[in-house]
Amino acid sequence: MEREIIALLERIANALERIADSAGNGGSNKTALLKGSSASSPAERKSECSFVNDFSEIEEYLNSRGIRIKNIRPEGEADEVLDRIAFFMGNRFSHIKDLYRQIKRNLNTGRGFKIDLKDYRQEEIASITQLCTNLYEIAFLEEYKYFKSPKYLLYAKVNRIPKAINFFTGGWLERYAKSAVIEAIKSISHPIPLNYSYLKNPQVILPNGDDFELDLLFKIENEIFWIEAKTGDYQRYIDKYSKVADILQLDYRHAYMILTDITQTGAEALRALFRMYVVRIDDFYETFKEAIYHLKPAQEA
Repeated sequence: MEREIIALLERIANALERIADSAGNGGSNKTALLKGSSASSPAERKSECSFVNDFSEIEEYLNSRGIRIKNIRPEGEADEVLDRIAFFMGNRFSHIKDLYRQIKRNLNTGRGFKIDLKDYRQEEIASITQLCTNLYEIAFLEEYKYFKSPKYLLYAKVNRIPKAINFFTGGWLERYAKSAVIEAIKSISHPIPLNYSYLKNPQVILPNGDDFELDLLFKIENEIFWIEAKTGDYQRYIDKYSKVADILQLDYRHAYMILTDITQTGAEALRALFRMYVVRIDDFYETFKEAIYHLKPAQEA
């Protein structure tokens, strides 16, 4: 047992060291790290480092709707590590969805599982094995092996520690949503940057006295956007979320629900029935970017 603990700590230390090295070389640019693009420029890195998340105006907005903030969990250094992995998962969800479903299926029991990758496309195999490597390095997978050609067989076992359970049961999707919104903001922020701030997972008290937790609130320029992310069981929540959207006085272009397991037809039906813009994870980035494009400052002549 002692040897296993020492080995686990060494893996975590090595992973954090590699991440720190990446951060020192422009690693704060999520797109560069996860999509393989070039590192951010010194000007972009300076802009990212100078960002101050002043969410006081979001709090004022909530107060004006009779909603009081009860508690906000502060973000720490570990959040940056998990944000990067979550962004990778969201960007390549169509590639890694079978792996994710196996992880969720075996999360309660802690049993190991196998996936035969023989019939998978090369880019899917690359995404799945990269994700497994990242999860194994931070000890969210207790075991991981991949047998290349001719077997193409993957074996993994989830580590049932609280941080991993929280991440796999939905925390990763909230993290992806935050990163995707920030990337969408940055993509239309040239040459003049958009002003934004956000609140992640604020615990609030609604006007009727009920406790409630919001996934994400963004203020971009002068507009408020609310985003909820669900990896399952959305049927139990969407009616209540729609009522909260009414309290927030947000229309369906400012209140979003991201889902991982729904068809395009299903998402369109939910949009018609409830006061939220229900969107598949694969479509969220482009959908949100289009929704905020009108906020892009006009270029000077």
